[in-house]
Amino acid sequence: MSGNVAPKAPACGKTAFGSALAGPDRHAWLWLFLITAGAFCLRLFRLTSQGLNMDEGFSALLGRIPWTSFVSRVWDSEFNMVLYYAVLRLWMHIGRGEFVVRLLSVLLATATVPVVYLLGKRLFDSRTGLIAALLLALHPFHLMLAQRARAYPLAVLLISLACLFFLRGLEKPTWGNWLAYAVLSAAAVYAHFFAVLVIGAQWMSLRFLPERPSLWKRMLGSTLLIVVMLAPVGVFLAQHPKAGNLDWVAGLNRPQLLSTLYAMTLTKNRSLAYLAMWAITVWCAFRLKPRARAWPYRFTLTWLLAPPLLVIGASLVRPMLVERFLAICIPAAVLAAAAGVMQLARWSKAAGVLVLVLIVFYSMSNVRYHLRHPEYGENWREASQYVFAHAEAGDEVVILPGMPRFVFDYYREMNPANVPVLVFANSAPELLPQPLPQNVWFVGWTERQSRWDTEAAKFLEAQRPRYCEKPLRFDASIVKVWQFRLCGAQPAMPSP
Repeated sequence: MSGNVAPKAPACGKTAFGSALAGPDRHAWLWLFLITAGAFCLRLFRLTSQGLNMDEGFSALLGRIPWTSFVSRVWDSEFNMVLYYAVLRLWMHIGRGEFVVRLLSVLLATATVPVVYLLGKRLFDSRTGLIAALLLALHPFHLMLAQRARAYPLAVLLISLACLFFLRGLEKPTWGNWLAYAVLSAAAVYAHFFAVLVIGAQWMSLRFLPERPSLWKRMLGSTLLIVVMLAPVGVFLAQHPKAGNLDWVAGLNRPQLLSTLYAMTLTKNRSLAYLAMWAITVWCAFRLKPRARAWPYRFTLTWLLAPPLLVIGASLVRPMLVERFLAICIPAAVLAAAAGVMQLARWSKAAGVLVLVLIVFYSMSNVRYHLRHPEYGENWREASQYVFAHAEAGDEVVILPGMPRFVFDYYREMNPANVPVLVFANSAPELLPQPLPQNVWFVGWTERQSRWDTEAAKFLEAQRPRYCEKPLRFDASIVKVWQFRLCGAQPAMPSP
């Protein structure tokens, strides 16, 4: 960061290696354009190779229901991510297909790449910013979130912009900078409640900042404005203490912690490359003197570490550690790694090049694996299409209450001409409609909930010998389909 607030660290990254990577500063914007364009193409590639998952089905529902129903539903239980849902509603005037619905997230995620560059440039230098932008462009978890119709790319973009104006406000404490910081911070919280943790981390970082008495008046004014703008969130939480039910989150455990680490870095042993660069950034944070020189590193590390540690501590009381909730720390993860790479290059050009190439290679390998294995996603699209293709008019479909119905209905509404008239139930029906349906279908997600197996078995036991289970020619991964047909009934002939 430039200016009197936090002078740049001494020559971290000012090496021939930096010049070879980024070229002269006057070419930085060309490199940034190429990196951003690559990030966009990568996030756009095979965007619809997987169908919508349950959460995305819920997003699509809120994007297309009437405004009165939308306001009622979000205030009753879904105020978290409300800003994203509102933006998605406007966006879906363009179209409602999978590609269009997800394209919003792609654009938001791509826009974060140049913002991370600006953060790196302000904190360190343009070369560090370019490396951070490159690492974000290739970041596997950020790419995965960019291909989902959820609020995380919006939250990451807004909190990154808020951090940028926070730094601008420290360097040039004008009311304009602090007003922009307040508005962006509040907007980030409306995109996802966990963004408030980064606001807290920003204030924690001030402990490492040299005294600047002239800042406090405007900073306190911006904080008061944030509190006022977030008043509806406080009212919502007071009126709906059980909103955002996290009962599905497992208690704190080692796999959960590792999953969070891998989401911030790379999978398994590959994460060590990131961790090594973070360790070098920690060294810079505590060895550089005076405090102003170390502050950019300490700011980055506070953003990276404070939110996860707070969530882990809170999870000892109430489980809430979910890796995607902490996507707000991904920009800090790549900034800390980029700062570490540049300092390593100062010690050894060859080592800096080697580690950067290694991280890029590992990142691309993880991205390639994600893009080449769509079968690991929730296969609601395939399951729904199987039922639509084999069901007959009057068949009953059993989907347990919850979000699975939203994604099933999304595909039903997207293919109205190819879907017969179906009857829906929320549990194994004791009294079947008359005349008896030729088929009763159960569609369920078996990864986290086994109730579908129980419901299907309960139905077969109650309806035997009228209904017989029919083997399916459906290769399920997570979503499973059961078909029960009237014993002895012949399948209907297809229409000519």
